Amino acid sequence: MNRCALLVFSVAVLAVAAGCQKSETTSRDADLAGVNVAVGEKNGAFRKLFVLNEGGFQKNNSTLDFFRFSDGNYVSDAFGSMNPAIVQGLGDTGNDLALLNNKLWLVMNGSGYVHVIDARDEVHVASIAIPDPRYVAFDASHAYVSSYNGAIYGGDEKKGKVYRIDLKTYRIDGEVEVGYQPEGLAVAGNALYVANSGGYNYVHEKSVSVIDLSTFKVSKTIEVASNLHFLVYDGYGKIWVSSYGESSWSQDDGGNWVQSMSEPMGLYSFTTQVGSGSSLPEKIGDVHVMCMTRSADNIYAIGNAAEMSGGYDNTLYEVSVRGGSVTATSLSKTDAAKVGNPYGICVNPENGDIYIADADYTGPGKVWCFTKDLKLKWSAVAGMLPAHMVLY
Repeated sequence: MNRCALLVFSVAVLAVAAGCQKSETTSRDADLAGVNVAVGEKNGAFRKLFVLNEGGFQKNNSTLDFFRFSDGNYVSDAFGSMNPAIVQGLGDTGNDLALLNNKLWLVMNGSGYVHVIDARDEVHVASIAIPDPRYVAFDASHAYVSSYNGAIYGGDEKKGKVYRIDLKTYRIDGEVEVGYQPEGLAVAGNALYVANSGGYNYVHEKSVSVIDLSTFKVSKTIEVASNLHFLVYDGYGKIWVSSYGESSWSQDDGGNWVQSMSEPMGLYSFTTQVGSGSSLPEKIGDVHVMCMTRSADNIYAIGNAAEMSGGYDNTLYEVSVRGGSVTATSLSKTDAAKVGNPYGICVNPENGDIYIADADYTGPGKVWCFTKDLKLKWSAVAGMLPAHMVLY
């Protein structure tokens, strides 16, 4: 090969290599238009904050948004934009959002599906049909999804199930019956813990089901409190689970529905040693939980501290999973007083930023970003009922 030919060949190889490098490093969603809501909001290793908007019940209007840290843009309905051939979109009533191995898992309660999409570009990967799915958790080989299993509010009591999905094939390969209307769940060691709510029943559930993952059977139940919901494992041997408490509804003279609380919302924890029993559940201070998440060594929750007196005092609770100490901050005394109806929370483990999903119930909601001291950084208009968030 002469020098001229060699030079041309080398340039061609470099051009191809450069093209390949660009295609490998540039996401296919890089050109999605968004609304700039922040400048220079680069947060370490995180590329995006994903937001799952629940949408109105039976309205088929759930959407997936994301905030892109590199340019401060908030992109609405990213899934719809990246998957135009899926005309029905995500479906109805998005109930949970989780991330594993560059894949997002979206639990669509109303549609009866769990969708798996690529977190890098929101492209659809798989969909798994599950009746009334609620929440998802993982171990190294499987995803586990809680399900109401066809229960009807006020109808015959019907126990829920947990479905097991193979992470390689995205196929269901097991199911087990648990308590009534199971909600949050988490893997700890070789056990899966499931919060049973009984929310459709006249008498609510009070138990956490413990599933032995080696046999995929319920090994025991732990009595905690009424109407359980969110559940997380802290990585140090404790399960943390929230209770919606007990309430009743009645109409006042003006025909307005009024909620009366007979038992407040609460947060409970118990230490469990797989195979050797567990400690008695302990109530953690005066914590009211409408939404909850774990970040590093803390549980973060938002709730109405004045619920028992019929007032409104939205409060941020920061609970240490190591010592159990509770720091409560009324949102009314901070920039977060702007939040109307806190519906979801996510915390950045690197800098402590707090993201709050704010539900309007009748129109588009908002996503707010505050510093750890609850100073406003940015806000964005989201879809209908923004609720579930995850950092990627």
